[in-house]
Amino acid sequence: MAWSRPACGCALMLVMACAVSPARAQDETPADTLQAAPGSTDERSAQIESIVEQLQAIQSEVDKQKRFKFSGYLQARYENAEDSDDSLRISGTPPAVTVANRNRFYIRRARLKLTYDSSPLSQGVIYFDGGTDRTVRLLEAYVTLLDPWTVEHRHSLTVGQFNVPFGYEIERSSSVRELPERSRAENVLFPGERDRGLKVVSQWTDQLETVVSVLNGGGISHPLYANTDPTGMKDLTGRVRWSQGVFDVAASYYWGDEATPLVGPDVETDKTRLGFDAQIFYEAPSIGGGTLRGEFYSGENLNADSLRALAPPPAGQGTALLRPGNLATDFVGGYVMWVQNFGDRAQVAVRWDTFDPNVDKDHDEYWRLGTGLNFFPDGNVRITVSYDFQNTETAGGSLYQDPKDNLWTIQFQHKF
Repeated sequence: MAWSRPACGCALMLVMACAVSPARAQDETPADTLQAAPGSTDERSAQIESIVEQLQAIQSEVDKQKRFKFSGYLQARYENAEDSDDSLRISGTPPAVTVANRNRFYIRRARLKLTYDSSPLSQGVIYFDGGTDRTVRLLEAYVTLLDPWTVEHRHSLTVGQFNVPFGYEIERSSSVRELPERSRAENVLFPGERDRGLKVVSQWTDQLETVVSVLNGGGISHPLYANTDPTGMKDLTGRVRWSQGVFDVAASYYWGDEATPLVGPDVETDKTRLGFDAQIFYEAPSIGGGTLRGEFYSGENLNADSLRALAPPPAGQGTALLRPGNLATDFVGGYVMWVQNFGDRAQVAVRWDTFDPNVDKDHDEYWRLGTGLNFFPDGNVRITVSYDFQNTETAGGSLYQDPKDNLWTIQFQHKF
């Protein structure tokens, strides 16, 4: 049973009223009756004090429980992919079965978050994630300390595992995103969206915010360095955001390096990202609110095509580089997106996003036009129906062609 401060106070007043009422009734009794019950007032006072102590203990426990906050969400999906095929492929060492059919039901995300506000100046967060394609894992775990020298606690230090503070899309929760997945550029540049390190957030004014972080650099989804950092130098990020309420604009920068193990000396490549993002919020009369937003990325990154030039040598001899050259290439990417609400129950979203992993090479650019409808039966449930028009180019003889890989997604989400 949960007790609040008003409930505790009412209960205390009720107890005191019950104790005072008999006392008033005794004032109207004969004097010999009062003399027959010596010490009764002291006994009632002791009882009241005992009840007050019990209520105070209950209130103390309730205050502790109120510091805990559980939240989370579940996303159940059905996908229908244009490139699905009822066939199986066996490849690799050891042999593994690859299923070509992508028409399926599955759990995309099942997440549970525990937040504990131990005091006005500190907070601890533990965040778990599960899904069809992975076992339950620790998604986030961090401690945040707030400054004691400003009334609004405008400065904070966070240490642990958290979202990489870069741009707008990365730190925006999947539970509120209008389309099922983030943009292609974000998925390539920041797989898993999270890393380990520390960050300092400063709200200098109501409009100006800065974020600086020091990170391991690999991210929690790195195939080799998810839990380690092969280089002593840490990766650094910086972000500046200006918010005017209906218009936000920000710039982000990321600097680090990437280590690739090869036969002989390892290869270190630069890993840089420069990002700009902006959001405009508006209200359409008789329809609902809407948003226009966009992000642009550029920099240098380890290239997937270069990594495909690597092949395993004889067992125990590391990894051989078959085609010498720079593993990192210059890239550009980003997206533009429009979202329109229709009252409180419906929403439409359209996004065009692109990613070119090597600006000096042709026929490797990816772009996608994503469309989606969202329905909100109540405050906890969202139903999403989306269709992705995807364009990639693959070699087909002497020509390049776009494979048939468009995708339907139907998602049911419950948030609590």
